[in-house]
Amino acid sequence: MMTDREKIIAVLQNEKAFNLISHMQPDGDSVGSLLSMGKGLQSLGKTVQMFIPGFIPNRYTFLEGTDKVNAELGQFDTTATTITLDSSDEDRLDYFKETVMNSKKVINIDHHVTNQRFGHYNLVDGEAAATGEIVYRLLLELKVEITAAIAESIYVAIATDTGSFKYENTTSATHRVIASLLEHGVNPSRLAQKIFDDHPLPFYTLLKEAISSLEINREKGLAIMTLSRDIRERSGARPDQLEGIVNYSRNLEGVELGILFYVDGPREVKVGFRSKTIDVSVLAEKFNGGGHSRAAGCRIYENFETAKRKVLHEVEAMLQ
Repeated sequence: MMTDREKIIAVLQNEKAFNLISHMQPDGDSVGSLLSMGKGLQSLGKTVQMFIPGFIPNRYTFLEGTDKVNAELGQFDTTATTITLDSSDEDRLDYFKETVMNSKKVINIDHHVTNQRFGHYNLVDGEAAATGEIVYRLLLELKVEITAAIAESIYVAIATDTGSFKYENTTSATHRVIASLLEHGVNPSRLAQKIFDDHPLPFYTLLKEAISSLEINREKGLAIMTLSRDIRERSGARPDQLEGIVNYSRNLEGVELGILFYVDGPREVKVGFRSKTIDVSVLAEKFNGGGHSRAAGCRIYENFETAKRKVLHEVEAMLQ
């Protein structure tokens, strides 16, 4: 009997047209995986349409092909096979969810341990550092030529999801993939500057607001920051510039768990979790969220006070 991986390889080889879609509020792994898979399939003569609900953050728009990614359903081919990338559950597909789930064939490729395996075929590898790592191996199996553009997209996918290779999900296998990408012309210094170091002034204004809200419980090793849509809009920062701010809470000396509450509306709070040793994906799952063991998040449809109280109740139990 064929495994799902073998079935997916067969579909990728035999089907002619594909819709590729990644998740809302895209990060480097979602964008890099989407572009590299798209370019790889196109090089095999396939017809490919790429989608992301919303817009691609500016820090990734230098990647070749981002101008070909659609934010609307107009180009979605309902007769084509749909591939979801880096999406742990169908809700992460946002306003594409219904259309995707009604596709004749859905291939779900992801590395999140919390993945709900919602596809007809599922390739979920929780040992992979990033979905881009899985895509790289698929492209090799399909005998795709790894061009400089494909290599750069995969590098961005892996570098961002490993925190520039700092996180525990970085393995010897990850470094072997990276070594191969360097042989295809990737320039790590140039990419690190673009995806980690360059920030517009509004980002620092927003970061200042986040740090000014800091609450620290040194006894429990807990740090909390709070932002709101109003604060973000006054700072001039875009929604994607929230990415990375939660890390500043976790990175404090003596802090085990960092939390960012982002109040997006009267009854909507986005919560980001970052930890040094505990599995925060378990915490996020309690609120129908998900993610990685050291980086996860959720969305709670309550007012801020209620959401914060519920989260801290679970956090207390976990830290004890």
